[in-house]
Amino acid sequence: GNVQKSPIWRKLCFGGAGGVMAGLITYPNDTVRRMLQLQGSRGTTSIYTGYFDCVKKIYAKHGIQRFYHGVGINIVRMAPNTAFQFGSYELLKRLSENFA
Repeated sequence: GNVQKSPIWRKLCFGGAGGVMAGLITYPNDTVRRMLQLQGSRGTTSIYTGYFDCVKKIYAKHGIQRFYHGVGINIVRMAPNTAFQFGSYELLKRLSENFA
C-alpha cells in the first residue's frame, strides 16, 4: 500500500527532543564517571572506592543538583546532534529508495 511518510522536519524535531531526554537521563552517570576519572589527578588522593560509593558521597555532600551540574551545555550539544542524525538518516533512506 501507499504509506504516507512524515515530513523530515518532524524527524528533526523528535530527534532533537529524544536527544534532550537522553541527555537528561544519562547525564548523572557521566558526572559520576568524570568524578571517578579525576580522582587522584593533580596530586589529590582517591576519595571513592567505586561507582556506588561515589554516588553516595556526591549526593550526601552536594545533593541531587550536583549530578546535573553542567547539563545545559550538554543539552545544547545533544539536541542538534541527534536532530541531525535522525533527519539525515531519514533523508538518506528516502533518497536510497529510488536505487533499490
